[in-house]
Amino acid sequence: MSIHINDTNYSYYKRIYEIIWSHQRKLFPPEFLHEERDPVSILNKWEQNNKTIAKRGLKAGLQDFISSIKEFPQDLKSSIDKDLAANEFPSLRDLQGIVKKIIAKVLKRKKINSLEEFYIVKEEVINETSELEVDARNLLDKLLTEFEFSNNKKKGN
Repeated sequence: MSIHINDTNYSYYKRIYEIIWSHQRKLFPPEFLHEERDPVSILNKWEQNNKTIAKRGLKAGLQDFISSIKEFPQDLKSSIDKDLAANEFPSLRDLQGIVKKIIAKVLKRKKINSLEEFYIVKEEVINETSELEVDARNLLDKLLTEFEFSNNKKKGN
């Protein structure tokens, strides 16, 4: 299972994104928090200009949030989970399960099939605190290189 954002569920996932960001923004200094850097403001602008770009941006942003959850302080995770539960959304653990399932599928098939998988795998590999075993990390690193090489060949580079 991965996150598939379409016109029907866009508002649902956007609200999850907004909840996580409303808590994560507390980690940033006030001078960082202005409209040009606010991911929700950026997403809102994209929605007005091009809904397809907004859907892609929401998907990428949500996946980034999910990948970085393990780095959040415990009190922040608790606050986010409470807010998600109050709005009847899946917990952070459930959202993280999506990433773990994708990593497991890639490891099993020994191939990265999409750009979405590529970025999820890349986040896991570069995250030194991830729970990946050395052999799995090495394999995923190799698969990242193969995927990049394959995509560059397709583009004629």
